[in-house]
Amino acid sequence: MPHITIADAVAAEYEDIRLLCANVIEAHVTREPQLLADTVANVNKNLAVWLNEPHRCIHLVARSAGRVVGATLVKDLQNLCTLFVATGLQRQGIGQRLLSEVSSRCRSQGGGGLLVLNAAPDAVPFYRKLGFTERVATRPLPPGFVPMQRSLA
Repeated sequence: MPHITIADAVAAEYEDIRLLCANVIEAHVTREPQLLADTVANVNKNLAVWLNEPHRCIHLVARSAGRVVGATLVKDLQNLCTLFVATGLQRQGIGQRLLSEVSSRCRSQGGGGLLVLNAAPDAVPFYRKLGFTERVATRPLPPGFVPMQRSLA
């Protein structure tokens, strides 16, 4: 496994983060054109929130040899908007490290409730393994997506 560091994302990495997310979405979430476009647009919308309202976000990246290989973004100390790891580096603990660090930061900044997300079908087993459980959807989701939650306590 390559040496991985976890750190705050910086605006100069925006394009690298955007491309990482889009590539993982296409490889692991969907290749159906409309769902792919909608999912990428949603990620880009959340990245725009981070750029325009950074006080609302905890945005971390995993780096290897100076390159962004993973990213996670939480809005408002509870909404896990993104958690992506480069395809060739998945199943090596990078996603777990990102999730652990972002959860810790949410707790230390006063987020004492739940971390919520809408998991893509391929990601549901990963989140279940890390203690997430299903919750009631607050909006319509794409086919196969599962609303999930885990306590930050």
